[in-house]
Amino acid sequence: MKIYPYLWTKKTKLTIRMRNVFYKSWMWQKKRDTVLERDGYLCQVCLRADEPVPADTVHHIVHLKDNPSLALVDTNLISVCFPCHNDLHPEKGFGMKNEKKFSNKIKVFEVNQNPEQPW
Repeated sequence: MKIYPYLWTKKTKLTIRMRNVFYKSWMWQKKRDTVLERDGYLCQVCLRADEPVPADTVHHIVHLKDNPSLALVDTNLISVCFPCHNDLHPEKGFGMKNEKKFSNKIKVFEVNQNPEQPW
C-alpha cells in the first residue's frame, strides 16, 4: 500500500493501516531523524524544566488523526522522551490515568465486638 502524506488534508480520514504504513515509511523515518537532529536529540518537554533527557520519539503536537495534513510539517513535530510521550497521549492508557469512580478492592474493616453480648 502506497501512501502520500503530502496529499492528505485536514479532512482525510486515516485508517489504522494507513497510520501504520505511514510510520514505517522512508518519509517518516527521514523526517523523524531530521527532527531529532534539529532538537539535539533532547526531550523538549524535559528541557522546559531544565532537565536534559535524551529523546527517542518524535511527537505530533497536533495529533496525526486530528489533522493529517500536518504529518510532516516541522513546526508540528517535537522530540520527546518515552515517559513524556506517554504523558502527552493519556488516551493510550500509558500516561496520566483517569481516576476511577469505584475501587475494585475489597475494603476490610474491623468491627468492635461488645463482650457483654456474645453472638
